[in-house]
Amino acid sequence: MGEWNRRSVLATGAALSAGGLASIGAGSEGDDAANLPDPDVSPNPEMVDEDWASFAGSAGHARFIEDGYEFDGDLEAVWTAADGELEWWEHRVPSVAVADGTVYATTHTYEEDPFGVAAYDAADGSLRWKNDDIIVSDPSVVGDTVYVTGEELFALDASDGSVRWQTEFNPEEPIQTQTVAYGAVFVVADGTLYALETDDGTVRWELDSVTASSRDSSEEALDLRDTTAAANGVVYAAVEAQSAAAGTRLALHPETGAEVWRNERLERGPNDTIRATETAVLFDSLSYARTIVDAQTGEVIVPEARSEGVDVVIGNEMFVGADDRTYEVGAIDPDDDTSWQVDINRDIVSSVISGDTVYTYFPGHELSDRPEYNKKLVAFDKYDGTEKWVIAESDLPVGPICAISDATIYVVHDGDLVALREAADDDDATDEDGANDDQDDANSEDEDADESDETDGDEDASEDTDEDDSSDESHDDDDGRGDGEDGSSDDGGTDDTETNGSDTDDSGGNGDGDADEDGSGDGGDADGDEQTVNGSTDAEADDDTDGSPGFTAGAGLLGGALGLEWLRRRDDADEPAE
Repeated sequence: MGEWNRRSVLATGAALSAGGLASIGAGSEGDDAANLPDPDVSPNPEMVDEDWASFAGSAGHARFIEDGYEFDGDLEAVWTAADGELEWWEHRVPSVAVADGTVYATTHTYEEDPFGVAAYDAADGSLRWKNDDIIVSDPSVVGDTVYVTGEELFALDASDGSVRWQTEFNPEEPIQTQTVAYGAVFVVADGTLYALETDDGTVRWELDSVTASSRDSSEEALDLRDTTAAANGVVYAAVEAQSAAAGTRLALHPETGAEVWRNERLERGPNDTIRATETAVLFDSLSYARTIVDAQTGEVIVPEARSEGVDVVIGNEMFVGADDRTYEVGAIDPDDDTSWQVDINRDIVSSVISGDTVYTYFPGHELSDRPEYNKKLVAFDKYDGTEKWVIAESDLPVGPICAISDATIYVVHDGDLVALREAADDDDATDEDGANDDQDDANSEDEDADESDETDGDEDASEDTDEDDSSDESHDDDDGRGDGEDGSSDDGGTDDTETNGSDTDDSGGNGDGDADEDGSGDGGDADGDEQTVNGSTDAEADDDTDGSPGFTAGAGLLGGALGLEWLRRRDDADEPAE
């Protein structure tokens, strides 16, 4: 099978996995829509290797990482950035996204001098670019584009922060947030929910109101609330409940806006962020509590997750809530009575559920009479509340948690963005240096031996080859430098200097800072060819002038069986005649 065919199969598998969105984009509400919500459908398959590509984790905004790094508590501040400009207002921390070795930071404060959005190197905190011509918050990264909201929705080039496109809603109030998923940006402006295509901002569909039942059983058309979330192949949204109308929660089809399920309750509460995981969705409810529903059905499973002094977060199994005296973690499953508590007093805590740990910062309060965790970053076992470790502000510049990505915790401290990582092990560093020295010595010996072989004309020298020479010959064959019958390298070979098409730096990104045109990584493909705009390589473009079809929303109509049959026939057509 040719290289383009291999890539096409991978693309088809991602688009059609578990009946994915490529086959449900026809705009119908039939059998395809009936298969949703589906936990196997990822909102952004190209970003699954990123822990915190959106301002609250993923497109679900749950502040939850399923298989996050487990920190041992021996942390150090490796860099600080932002020069004290990041504001922390109540329980809303500066919003941060991390993707492809870059940290994107904004602030939630619209009234102060505009901070805009800045991009920092995740390895050392150096500033890559800053755009302070726009007043924005809540960055979300998909591919090579950063989406932010404020006076409008802006799509920025991830490499330099320049504006690629922006909306022209001219809203009465700033746009609070957005969700990027399923090839669209879902954003609410002046009560209307829009689904905008990610590449140019054109409108896929819009929903200007939802008809819901009121307390007197009459019906009323209501605006959409400011926030959305995406998971399980759907978009979760809610209406702006009025004093006499029900608070309605919705799961919507991302291609059409059609309702997948609806939940109506009479309570109304603050306009807080919707959070969604594979199992649960957190909606507004009362002013002191929030409601958690089943992500698949919309049925209420936790009627009141306490939300006084805490921004409630959820995982697949547990949620974090609090009132003004108690910090509580409990099970989402109504049949599971697992829960634990910590006494607090008027703390506005900041939490993240990552792996088997709940990471929480307790800022303390001037009236607090329970100072055990005041101004401390704490790691708890999420199941039983066992304290794993504690770091006080007097020991490190800790603060509210903005993000956790890979092996780094990002916090805000005195307006600075601070990256915390585990301290380097001196013994490990010594061992690594020693290993490098040994390798250098071995390489030097190999070079001397090679020079001797080249200058020695004795016939015995060619017969008396050592293991290093044999290994070198084998390596030459494996990396594609050997001569094949067709004059090209082996398909499986990689050149040591061209893995992923470029030299890489320590942060895992491209060493020259250039992003792929299509914004996605190679996904483990060690192809050294430079990618073109449609994601194929230059070599592929040369070999296949007619190109392979893109799996866009329109191409999503191609069913799984038809797609695979097309690939088979194309592969047969490419086979050389014998």
